[in-house]
Amino acid sequence: MLRRRHAINPPLNIYKKLALSFIILTVILLGVIFYFTFSYAYITITPKIEDVTTDFNFIVVEDTAAVNVDEGIFLGKIIDQEVSGEKTFNSTGSKPVSGEVVGIVKLINDQSKAQTLIATTRLLTADNALYRIKNRVVIPAKSSIQTEVYPDNVDVPLVTAGTKFTIPGLSESIQKVVYAEAVNDFKAPGQLLNVVTQEDLNNGLAELSDELAQNLINDFESGTKILGKEVLEKKFSNNVGDISDKFTVSLKMKVVGVIFDDKPVKDFAVKVLEGMAEEDMQVVNTNSENLIYEVEKYDLENKSAQIKSNIRGQMILGENSPILDKENLIKLNSDEIKAYLENFEDIQNVDINFFPSLMNKMPSFTDHIIIQINK
Repeated sequence: MLRRRHAINPPLNIYKKLALSFIILTVILLGVIFYFTFSYAYITITPKIEDVTTDFNFIVVEDTAAVNVDEGIFLGKIIDQEVSGEKTFNSTGSKPVSGEVVGIVKLINDQSKAQTLIATTRLLTADNALYRIKNRVVIPAKSSIQTEVYPDNVDVPLVTAGTKFTIPGLSESIQKVVYAEAVNDFKAPGQLLNVVTQEDLNNGLAELSDELAQNLINDFESGTKILGKEVLEKKFSNNVGDISDKFTVSLKMKVVGVIFDDKPVKDFAVKVLEGMAEEDMQVVNTNSENLIYEVEKYDLENKSAQIKSNIRGQMILGENSPILDKENLIKLNSDEIKAYLENFEDIQNVDINFFPSLMNKMPSFTDHIIIQINK
């Protein structure tokens, strides 16, 4: 008689142990995967900053065949032209009147011959205020001169600038073509007189030269414009120390203007500055947008000009510096990395953050190490 065999089932707790072990291994595996996949280290470096500056020259030419941007030769336009003009300015000096009333008149001669007036020649206003000229003068034909006058007596009223005078000592026909007018308000003793100073003449000359040159170059097409100026003739209506409210500057000069697009010049300037940096350094924070240009020399025959400028910037540690080789950082902890990096003189400070924040060592993969340099 055959006996039937019964299957023996493993205890239930064995299955539980196997399942638990599988779960634990899975969690560990997921943790390892998460660590290698999602762990990052962020290193922020504050570099030491070194100021750097350099002068540089470039050339502007009209010949397109001569242009070579890499060598600092750029296309532009050269202007060579003579300009002239005159302008009246206010005098700024002053001195007190001492003694008698002081005034300045302009003696005008519309005749075709010179007119001589002796000292004490009378000048008469429309309301009969009588003044006399101090010194003998000769008024050129079709011209005018200025001279000082004084009142015939202390009770004569003061006249204002622009007041007209006749000259009673001349014949009536000549009085119509030889006459005078007050240049300034006449001053009594103790009042201040306006006086022309050397600074007035210098400033007037500079302002007029700038204005004439700018008016010329504004007539040309747009672009960066710089000027070289050469004064050919200059003339002042007054000398230093003359008593006058105003003075006139007459000027003739040659203007050499240079017009060019300065965008490629700015790029060239930055490259010049970068050329001064060592291989593991980089240039940042340049003033390339605010360059100041000066015409150094020009060749009008060949239509070219050499321009001088200066560029400034700051030099800091470069992102590709061997110091920042990530292979040297793998598996180091936070303190070790700070000690290593801050040992270099080009680094001022190091800040390190990990993700997840519980980490304290560098990831094993270099692409999980993110380095940023504060610029």
